[in-house]
Parts: sequence; structure tokens; C-alpha cells
Amino acid sequence: MEGLPEIREADYRFVADLLYRRFGIQFGDRKKILVAGRLAKRLRELGLSSFADYIKLLRSDGSGAELVEFVNRLTTNHSYFFREIEHFDFLRTVVFPPLVQGAAKTVADSLRIWSAGCAAGEEAHSIAIALREGLGESFQLLDPAILATDISLSALKDASAGIYPDNRFGEMPKVYLSRYFSRCDREHWQALPSIHDPILFKRLNLMSFPYPFKSRFDVVFCRNVMIYFDNDARKKLVAALFDFIKPGGYLFVGHSETIQRGESPFAYVKPAIYRKDGDT
Repeated sequence: MEGLPEIREADYRFVADLLYRRFGIQFGDRKKILVAGRLAKRLRELGLSSFADYIKLLRSDGSGAELVEFVNRLTTNHSYFFREIEHFDFLRTVVFPPLVQGAAKTVADSLRIWSAGCAAGEEAHSIAIALREGLGESFQLLDPAILATDISLSALKDASAGIYPDNRFGEMPKVYLSRYFSRCDREHWQALPSIHDPILFKRLNLMSFPYPFKSRFDVVFCRNVMIYFDNDARKKLVAALFDFIKPGGYLFVGHSETIQRGESPFAYVKPAIYRKDGDT
């Protein structure tokens, strides 16, 4: 592309290998232009004229600060509300009813949901809306908490602000917009405390095992994340997710992703939905 600094094959190979070794993200041989485009602005900010100079900086940066900036620039963080809306229908019709019945009969454990790879927070806020709508009066009894994690600090900053442009709401039922958001300006909406406060946003590299969690989750959303991993990394991730889901809990993946049934400890429910059976 015109105006971009040239990225040599050796430089690109270093970038691709670094992404894989540290973050499990696999870039094939066809991503050179993408890498050049996403890192070019960073080179200009640092006053560097070549990717070779930038790689020297990455190698010499003992603080790790530039590595964080590096992965921020190369990861994609675009999403929208109620993406793959069938998953939220499944929460409402299958996952929530037994929880509501249980909460009515006894003191329930806190309901815990994890949005793994939350990007700018659209998924986590969609889950919060689903909880408000699906649990009704049982919301307080179940005391739901949502953990939303991502590798990108810039994405987490946007998620924590909870402010979104109009074009992120295309799949969301219109009634929810006025119920759970307030107008910031002519083009943006801000999530209200009723759906923002139950969410805790934290940085997490999904390839950094073991995870620093004290308890397990009822539901995990890990959607459109594994498409960046190779088969070995996917197996490690699925095994780690399994360990942190409660018996009877659910894992949601992206519709473009599959988990091999013979290699997975999860039980297949329907496309992109899996369940942890048993008492382990």
C-alpha cells in the first residue's frame, strides 16, 4: 500500500512468531499488508522509519509496555450488540428458567458469567441485558456477576466507558435501547448503571495458564476468539475453559468455530453451544 514502510520477510516472521508465542494468535503468510497497515501509525508516533527499528525496540523493551501496545494495534476489537442473537435466545429459554426456579426455592449461589475476549464490551453488556430481562425478580436473588476480559487495553478502556455509536445496535431489540442506555450526543449512547455495574472488566491473555480465578462460571462466552488460534492452542484453551465451568454450565463459541467432539470434554448441545456434564 502506498505510503506504508516496507516490511521485510524476516521482520514479518518475527512479528508473526511473537504473536503466536506470547498470545497464541496465528497470523498466516498473507497478513503482511495488514501488519504493515496497523503498525505504521505506531512507527510514526515513535519517530521510527523502519520495521527493523521497531523490532529492535520490542527486543530491548524490558518493561513490556511496548509489547502491550504492539498487541493492541494488531488485534481486532469490533463487535456489536446481540451478535449471534440465537445465543441470547438460548439463555432466555434454556439456561435461565432452571436458575429462576432454583432461586425461588432456596438461597442461590451467585450467578457467574465470563465474556472471554470481550472487545469493547458489547457482548458483556448484551449479557447483562439478557440477565435483566430473563431473570426478572430473581435478578437480586441470583446476584449475577459478569467478568469481561480481553488482551487489548484500548478495547478495555472503551468497554469500561460503556459508550457506543449508533451503528453497534443493529441487532438489538429497539425497546432495550431506551431501557438500558441514555443519549450522550447525536451519535452515541451510554450504558446505564443497571447493566454496566454488574460487569468487571479485566485484562487477560487467554494463553496465560493457569487462570487467576477463585471460582468457576455458570456460563462462558468465548466467541470468535479461537479463529485466531491454531489447533494446539485451541485444545489448550478449551481444556482451560472446561476447568473453570461449573458442572451443568455452558460454553458458547462463535458460529464460525467448532470444537471437535472426539477431542473435547464438552457435550455438544447445538451448533456453537456446548455443555459441561457430570459432577467434575
